Parts: sequence; C-alpha cells; structure tokens
Amino acid sequence: MQRYDRARFFAFGVLPALNCLGLLIYGLGLATHGTGGAGRSLPVLIVLVAVNLLFASFAAVKRGRDLGWVAWMTVLGFWVSTSLGPVLIIMLAYLVFAKTKPAADALGPPATPATLITWYWCFMNLVWPWIALAVLAEVL
Repeated sequence: MQRYDRARFFAFGVLPALNCLGLLIYGLGLATHGTGGAGRSLPVLIVLVAVNLLFASFAAVKRGRDLGWVAWMTVLGFWVSTSLGPVLIIMLAYLVFAKTKPAADALGPPATPATLITWYWCFMNLVWPWIALAVLAEVL
C-alpha cells in the first residue's frame, strides 16, 4: 500500500471530507427548502457522502502509514473523529501538518511527488458526487 505525503493527503483526504460537508449542507437545503420531489434524492446524497468518507478514510490510512501508524489505529481514529464532528477537522489538520516519521520506511517506500495527473484525479473525485446527485435527482 502506497504512503501519502501531505499534498496527496490534502488532495484525497481533506478535500473529499470538505466535499462531504458541502454535500450535507446542500442536503439540508433540499430537506428544508426543496420543492416537489427534492427529498427523494436525500438517500442518494447520504450514500454519496458515505462513499466520499470511505475514500477519505483510505487516504487517512495511507497518510497514517507515512506517520508510522498502523492501519487499524488510523481507521478507528478517523471514524471516531467523524462521529464527533469538529474533531474530524482537528484530526485532518494533524494528518496534514504532521512530519513524516523515519519508522514509516518499514511500511513501504515514500510517496512520489504529486503531479498534474494527481490533481486532475483530485478534481474528478470532487466533481463526480455532484454530477451523480444531479443526474439521480432528475431520474428519481
């Protein structure tokens, strides 16, 4: 399993978590001010948020490997902090700003520098839930 440096974790961990926040705020708007069948797309929105949080947890595990953490500890910390709301922001900030530990070399080679293709996939990862929600809202 590849390790993630700060840039890759920001692209594939922090930004999808913030995207989840945006999706949930949009869902709140649908639930309170939506007209007609807008509420029917809320279960789809919840599934999209869960999938994005799953991707963010994979990124957290890869960043945790860069810090020398074991995978189960990172997953547990990520999902516990997700359930505590604002604590997730603190954990994400720690994972972004923490320095790589020398012990992490035992868990695999260091991550390669982020390229333009990395940021392209980051953008696509941020956009696909909104496109899927728009399409499914029209279908449902």
